Amino acid sequence: MSEAAPTPDGQYGERAAKALTESMTVLDDQTFSELQDEEFLVVSPTGTYRVDAIAETCDCPDALHRAPDEGCKHRLRVAFARGERPIPGWAIRSAIDKDLGQHLSADPRIATADGRTEVFEP
Repeated sequence: MSEAAPTPDGQYGERAAKALTESMTVLDDQTFSELQDEEFLVVSPTGTYRVDAIAETCDCPDALHRAPDEGCKHRLRVAFARGERPIPGWAIRSAIDKDLGQHLSADPRIATADGRTEVFEP
């Protein structure tokens, strides 16, 4: 498990940690015109995968064959990059991929100590 993964109660998933720390680029229909609204390409060293945020699907092998409850790391990366799912406030900022959300108009969000969220700035 990645350095960003541990929580005080140990409940943070390995896929979510990978979604935050591994090198991935998320592209939307503004950057890649072949995509529909709410579709994303996630480009990683292991491949390029299409994520549909509305249908909550991804065409990666993990999503197709294991169908994890929390979603594959590509779906989670899209959610973190768009700010839909806040980064836990306890996450080690230096472990988070510096390119998170770089090609999207929405901003990643991070949880604050008072229960709110703010724009994540690495």
